[in-house]
Amino acid sequence: MSSNHKEKVSSPILRTIRCHLESSEDVLRKVWEEMSQINTPLIVQLLKSISEQPEFEVNKENGKITKKEITGLRRTLTKDSGRPYSSVDNLVKEIYSSWLTLYQKRKKQKEGKEYFLNNILKSDAELLEISNCDLQTIRCKAQEILSHPKDFLEEIKIKNINKTQTQSKNKNTKKQNNIPKEDTNKNSPKTLDEILYEIHKTTQDVLTRCAVSYLLKNSNKVSELEEDIKKLEKRRTEKEVQIRRLEKQMQATRLPNGRDITGEIYNEVFDNLINQVPKDNEEYKNWIDNVSKKIFNLPYPINYEYDDLTWYKNDKRQIFIYFNGWGDRHFKICCNKRQRHFFERFLEDYKAFKESQKRQEKLSGSLFTLRSVKLLWQQGEGKGEPWKVHKLALHCTYDARLWTAEGTEEARKQKAENRQKQINQAEDNENLDEQQKKQLKKKKSSLYRLNNSFPRPSKPIYQGQSNIIVGVSFHPVELVTLAVVDINTKEIILSKTVKQLLGDSFYLLSRRRRQQVHFRKEREQAQKKDSLCNIGESQLGEYVDKLLAKKIVEVAKQYQASCIVLPILKNIREIRVSVIQAKAETKIPGDVNAQKQYVKEYNRQIHDWSYNRLQEFIKSKAAELKISIEFGIQPSYDALQEQARDLALSAYQCRINTIDR
Repeated sequence: MSSNHKEKVSSPILRTIRCHLESSEDVLRKVWEEMSQINTPLIVQLLKSISEQPEFEVNKENGKITKKEITGLRRTLTKDSGRPYSSVDNLVKEIYSSWLTLYQKRKKQKEGKEYFLNNILKSDAELLEISNCDLQTIRCKAQEILSHPKDFLEEIKIKNINKTQTQSKNKNTKKQNNIPKEDTNKNSPKTLDEILYEIHKTTQDVLTRCAVSYLLKNSNKVSELEEDIKKLEKRRTEKEVQIRRLEKQMQATRLPNGRDITGEIYNEVFDNLINQVPKDNEEYKNWIDNVSKKIFNLPYPINYEYDDLTWYKNDKRQIFIYFNGWGDRHFKICCNKRQRHFFERFLEDYKAFKESQKRQEKLSGSLFTLRSVKLLWQQGEGKGEPWKVHKLALHCTYDARLWTAEGTEEARKQKAENRQKQINQAEDNENLDEQQKKQLKKKKSSLYRLNNSFPRPSKPIYQGQSNIIVGVSFHPVELVTLAVVDINTKEIILSKTVKQLLGDSFYLLSRRRRQQVHFRKEREQAQKKDSLCNIGESQLGEYVDKLLAKKIVEVAKQYQASCIVLPILKNIREIRVSVIQAKAETKIPGDVNAQKQYVKEYNRQIHDWSYNRLQEFIKSKAAELKISIEFGIQPSYDALQEQARDLALSAYQCRINTIDR
């Protein structure tokens, strides 16, 4: 069974280009002081204040916090305004959103395990008592569900809808009719486990619920063997332990408290550890956490929008910028030759936009290639004043779609259509207040500007062959294997291993893995000595992922593939476990304890790769050529190239079945 979906090619393709900024020592000193003495302390104070608000527990349970709340709280701390302060709001929202996402993830895991323990993991005797049927009846019902799970779920939903319609009023009927359509299209379960859970939660039939419980506790199979009560009790105990661990993790999750760039917090906590006795274990743990925390001696960055910068060239053809509010602080762009054309484009867009403001046919800022920038300090080496030691850098995020005339036109049409819909909705409302009328006027002005476009170079649109698909399989040792598949013949046209894809750069992958082993040993030694361990992660892994993504998309382009199929990451852990276990059973047949020891040692040597990061790079690179991305379940049998082939074929078959429905 496979599942897939296509990436929206109309969404922005965001890239980041980096450069250093040069200026006079006085300007750099002022920037450092403003970012370290005003911006960063405000962020730290705001992070602390949010968790102290009475409504924080509600936000914690809902899993979200609004920028409006953060801005309101920030205004109680300072009355100043401007882009740096808006950047503070955005950064704090990003930090807390990430924290809340992690909290919600653990909360959902806990709720899911509790549901499984309380409603699914029941003995056969309990199921017989609940259903008031014999075991054979439950097994027959389970086999019936297992034969056509999707159809069975659809029947339950239709029954529930019909029952709800008869009980509801006519006013609510239309609203309820829309719910199942949305559920079946957007939130419909994909895997067999998800379908069975959905049946269990939605059905009102006791026998069906018991049959689903029977399937889920027996790995989605109908077993003819007698149930082992001891194993069942062991599973229950394991689930209870997992739930308790998640509860502890949720309680022990540290709130965001910001960077201690001055070292005041560290010195205070260290002094407490030396001279004071903690009140309880929790306070002692907080002290240890603060002392062990990675030390940041750089201030937080400031985020700017594209229209907050002014671009120009001096007599020597060097590119300079300055920021709104910092008109007296000018910075020179320092980059290599390969990067210069990006900044030339940003300068051209700025000039074209400013010149259009003098004409009747004005350009829209939403079509700027540059979307946002981040001003930050990068770690330097040596002693001296911090603005002399560290380097001031600029990270520019741009939309790769807007690099060509064709991509710009596609984005322009999409933005114009969205703006027109907003205008139509507003005009349908006869009771607009003054604020809404102003907004409507702005939207009409924005739509008028979108009728004009920036001058951009033309590039032919990629055309793929519908019968050619590229499948990419993941593996804990081999990392990536690619197969170009002809759907008509179901044959592999080309297959490439990670070594063949990287070519002369393969040594970088070996170096990265040696780094991982080295970092692991360093951490282990630090833990044994109970000393501070601030080992960072190298960017080499990210660079290898970018190289792989580039090579995979180049192969897809060479063979004019219509899409690239990637594995669903949910199954990567199972694939990793099965691969290593199979390897252990082959090397040490019959000895279970030796196999466990082999798996343990193997896991210590082979480190997890960031497959999610690799997928994101592949998706991003493919989006530039409008090559669609699909997802499927990677099989765990056969050679890796056969796995990549079967992944591509299963995703294609799933697509055909979806179209037929």
